Amino acid sequence: MPLAVGPAILWLLLKEARLFRKGAAQRFYSFGPIGGFMKFCQAVLIMTLGMTTEVMLQAQMLPTSSTPPDDTVLVASEALPAGLFPDLLAASGHDALLQGLGIAPEIAQALPKPPPEAPKPLTTQDRVVLFWNDTYASPGAFAGLFAGAMVDQIRNVPVKWNADGNGYTRRFASEYGQLAARNVIHEGLAAATGLDPRYTVCKCEGVLHRSAHALQMTFTNYRKDGRLTLDMPQIAGAYGSGMVSTYWYPHRLYSPLVQGVQFGHEQMGEVFVGNLFQEFGPNIKQALHLHALTNLGKSRPDNDD
Repeated sequence: MPLAVGPAILWLLLKEARLFRKGAAQRFYSFGPIGGFMKFCQAVLIMTLGMTTEVMLQAQMLPTSSTPPDDTVLVASEALPAGLFPDLLAASGHDALLQGLGIAPEIAQALPKPPPEAPKPLTTQDRVVLFWNDTYASPGAFAGLFAGAMVDQIRNVPVKWNADGNGYTRRFASEYGQLAARNVIHEGLAAATGLDPRYTVCKCEGVLHRSAHALQMTFTNYRKDGRLTLDMPQIAGAYGSGMVSTYWYPHRLYSPLVQGVQFGHEQMGEVFVGNLFQEFGPNIKQALHLHALTNLGKSRPDNDD
């Protein structure tokens, strides 16, 4: 292939040389401010490529006998073959560019691409323990249940539950029923499809990027091969639990296809808020811990006292 580069470059040079065989008036126009100056720049660019491309390709071409497999990454080496391009830079006095050429990539070796780090697959026992913790032993989940029930209590929804004075208890039980139904559907379908129902913390930085990741993971999930896919178990759990919950609400006022879908929207919002807590929770705990240590250090008396 390097032998075929020379004739190709020569053909391009001959094609560009046509602009120098024009008449006097056309030569004057060729250096005009519109079209001719661009032609001149093109000719200079192609001449530069003609002098440097073949040398660089010969240095960077992999041997035909050692073609790497498809799953390889090319590694830059510090070797730089002597040739016209380094000589031109040395003659031009651009020492900074010449020093930078010491790490120019020479595609002469290849290493196998390391496989992505796959999370440890969940066993059946792991999924049972995860469901138990998410449904019965999660302080954060119960805090959300108390808050959701309090919001419904303030909104007085539904009104019929205030007749016997146990409105808050019923609302809390309703919130917990939605949580249990959502976890049963979500984690059950996740086990059937082989998806991991746990939240994946973003490896990026910045509040906006991490918040966007939390929003994205509300509707998507990673497959076993590392690709993103629509998280149907998550969505089915949210809207399924919302529809199921209408059966213990007053039937004449709540429909699975109307209020149940609205409850599903609220469940998806709760999933997003939970993702935000899992994303920023460690940072908040660390900040509070450092703040407590700082206050403790300030409250200690000096040794001289």
